[in-house]
Amino acid sequence: MQLKRHWKEYNPLFSTILKLGWPVILAQVGQISVGLVDNMIIGQLGRTPLAAASFSNTIFNLVLLFGMGFTFILTPKIGEAIGLNNYKKATSALKNSFMANGILSLLLLVLLVVLYFYMPYMGQPETIIASSQAYLIILMISLIPQMIFLTFKQLFEGIGDTKMGMKITLVGNVVNIIGDFIFVFGLLGAPKMGLIGAGVGTLLARLTMAGGAIYVFYAYEKYNAFASLFNEVKCTLQEVKEFFTNGVPMAFQLLMESAAFSISTIMMGWISEVGLAAHQVAISLSTLGFMVYQGIGAATGILVSQSFGKRDFKEVKKVTYASLIIVVLMSFGAVIFFLIGRSWMPHLFTDDQEVIQFAQLFMIWLASYQTFDAIEIAYAGACRGLHDFKVPMWFIFSSYFIIAIPFSYMCAFHWGQGEQGIWMGFPLGLGIICLFFVKRFSHRLKKVEEQHIPFERKIA
Repeated sequence: MQLKRHWKEYNPLFSTILKLGWPVILAQVGQISVGLVDNMIIGQLGRTPLAAASFSNTIFNLVLLFGMGFTFILTPKIGEAIGLNNYKKATSALKNSFMANGILSLLLLVLLVVLYFYMPYMGQPETIIASSQAYLIILMISLIPQMIFLTFKQLFEGIGDTKMGMKITLVGNVVNIIGDFIFVFGLLGAPKMGLIGAGVGTLLARLTMAGGAIYVFYAYEKYNAFASLFNEVKCTLQEVKEFFTNGVPMAFQLLMESAAFSISTIMMGWISEVGLAAHQVAISLSTLGFMVYQGIGAATGILVSQSFGKRDFKEVKKVTYASLIIVVLMSFGAVIFFLIGRSWMPHLFTDDQEVIQFAQLFMIWLASYQTFDAIEIAYAGACRGLHDFKVPMWFIFSSYFIIAIPFSYMCAFHWGQGEQGIWMGFPLGLGIICLFFVKRFSHRLKKVEEQHIPFERKIA
């Protein structure tokens, strides 16, 4: 009876979370697919263009990842305002977000220009430098439209419309692939541009996504309230400053997680080429679990922020608990999937038996941290919904860079574990981060509850 009562209570939340989460997951699948297609098309041009694209994308994607994390701050602000039924506050947040994101975009462009001139001194083969620099210029131009789209995407998700961002993303993905074929190979009368053509395809896709988001904002009835108020609200120094105060820590959270895995790749390269190849296989497969959990984490953040806006803290707890159940069940499925799939998945990437053996070993470690990763992402979304950004940033830094990476280094180079030693730090680091977010959510929720106790209850 108790189980039946709990199921009846939480079943609507399960449906809502999954309904919000699946478009985010599908959009991420689309992005990954486009990245694979990009590499396949550029690969047809030869190893030099492929290496040049890899070099430029590595530089640009780290900068873009920082900008992307910065835009995430808008979603909980919109969610809270919607929970309060205050559309003017939500529109003010959107307009000030555009100002803050615009300033950051200019700063990121300056950084990219500096990196552009520094590329010849990064120890890469001279044969790829000129192509890499030319390709990076196209990517730099695409930064502004991409940031415009990401800002609108956070608005869409903040009001609970995750499908709109997915639809625009998928349209952009189609434009990207078609543009690649046309401009790389010179089809339909277009000039044959090679590697630069792939950059043009990416630029066209991001312009399409920005244009599509602007069109939706002004043309769709769902967003009329925001569009009609947009010119009325004003940008304020205080609110723009608040976006930087909270946005920079959020941006660093994303950047540090990516950097931690990049460092593990570098360390693997210090050991062996076969280990590095197997590492890339396992890392590629790890995104399958991550992107599913990330969709649920995004849905959690949206619903928590809206409940926070209503000051319904009981609902905040219920949403987070429902998300926890969903991601734990998903992680169990992922563990089984990776453990069974290790017998055949690596064969999709290579025929080298030594690489396959190492990849199969790494996939055991990959399976070992799935539940930690899933819980951490769900609770991180809940903490974002409660506007908690700064403390998580420092704890993620400590867990990865003071504990996990040094532990991996010691296992690999001093305790005789070799290649698999690099992977031993992942479950340790993610396990610690998981415990932190669980405790941090409880602490943060208690704090905001105390801050929003009605005046009459405080007197009593």
